[in-house]
Amino acid sequence: MRGEAHRTGKVSPLTAVLVVMVLVLGVTAGYFATTAPTVTRTEVRTVTAPGVGQTLTLTVERTIPVTVVTTRVVTAEPTRIEYTIGFAMAVSGPYAVDGPVRRDGGILAIEHINSYLESVGSPVRFRFVHDDTKGTAADALRVVQSMYAAGIRVVVGPFASGEVRGIMDFVNTNKMVVISPSSTSPLLAATDYVFRVVPTDLFQAEVLAQLMNRDGIRKVGIIARNDDYGRGLSDAFERIFTTQYRGTVRKLLYTVGQPDYASEVSSLSSIVAELGIGPETAVLIIAFEDDGLNILGHARLDARLPRVRWYGSETLRRPAAYLPAPDGRASPDVARFLTDVKLTGVFASPRGGPLAGKFESDYRAKFGREPSPYAYFTYDAVWVAALAILYAGRYDADAIKAALPIAGERLIGVTGYKAFDANGDAMGSDYTIWQYRLVGGKYTFADIGTWRYPARVIEYFG
Repeated sequence: MRGEAHRTGKVSPLTAVLVVMVLVLGVTAGYFATTAPTVTRTEVRTVTAPGVGQTLTLTVERTIPVTVVTTRVVTAEPTRIEYTIGFAMAVSGPYAVDGPVRRDGGILAIEHINSYLESVGSPVRFRFVHDDTKGTAADALRVVQSMYAAGIRVVVGPFASGEVRGIMDFVNTNKMVVISPSSTSPLLAATDYVFRVVPTDLFQAEVLAQLMNRDGIRKVGIIARNDDYGRGLSDAFERIFTTQYRGTVRKLLYTVGQPDYASEVSSLSSIVAELGIGPETAVLIIAFEDDGLNILGHARLDARLPRVRWYGSETLRRPAAYLPAPDGRASPDVARFLTDVKLTGVFASPRGGPLAGKFESDYRAKFGREPSPYAYFTYDAVWVAALAILYAGRYDADAIKAALPIAGERLIGVTGYKAFDANGDAMGSDYTIWQYRLVGGKYTFADIGTWRYPARVIEYFG
């Protein structure tokens, strides 16, 4: 009968309990069949057998699959961003001696900037591309056009005001930012894409006029280059010296690029004779390297010119040109002449910031020579260019042009505070007063005082 009842679909209490156990174990077997990571857990279950009210307590160990989610933070390497700054800098012609010294200041700036960016984990890096402008307007334009074609939109250089004039139309038309480390002609001051990290010669002229007046000079014969630099500085000096100090000025402008300047020196001698030889008469020479050395070589042999004081533009303070060997190219006779006439000049102070000492030591270590004054300004020009690019956040001339005044306001470089005026020129600077001297048996440009900006007062050392 039991078999019959089974055949008819009835289930005994024992069978029901076994079914429950099989189901439980079957579930457990199903979990084992998975490949997921597992853990074992002991459970106590109470099962009531159907129809008989019988309670069975079952202890079941079952393995439960657990999905283990492992979260791993992967930091992707940041994509390298590289910006190019063009170095349109003369290293031949009138800048054959001092040009490489200046350019190397810019190279050191690139090295320092990249080292800093690496130290803070920035993916940004800068590189430079250099081309020789040869100190001429035509070659400066050729270099800048070539850089523009290569996609370069920010250039440090050129050095000379004549070179800057030669590229102004192109860079303004094509939106290319230019930062000159040494162009000073006031004739080029304009609201455009050209910036200059050194004050214009309106300041140099003011300091020279004040200095000569303090030294008792009342009459000045000027021999100057007939270019933007020479005309700009000589005109500004004449205006200040004659109006503010009631002095007398006679000017002689010479054509640049001649092989010899003997006739110009003869004319200068006649001007000095007209002014009168004496302690109130002086010569102001505004020259570069080759032309200046040639003029001085003739002047030392003249009967009148060694008998008056001489002053020089900041371009005369080029040790690699105007010191004798092994430091420069001047002959011993020219060096003695410059000492005898007490050649004196001024220079926008290249040591205006707290980092000047580090710049000098790193420059000497890398290049094995002393930096010339404009090497300091070239270094700062590259820094302000890089900061403006970083502030702009993109390599776009208009954005960088807009960022430059902000970058300048926030930079105290090796040459001091780099704020720009409305024309994009340095607002002002202290000026070092120097004199050509023989010190300890060695010729040198000795610093003898400072003209303080904005107080506009002269302070002599010692």
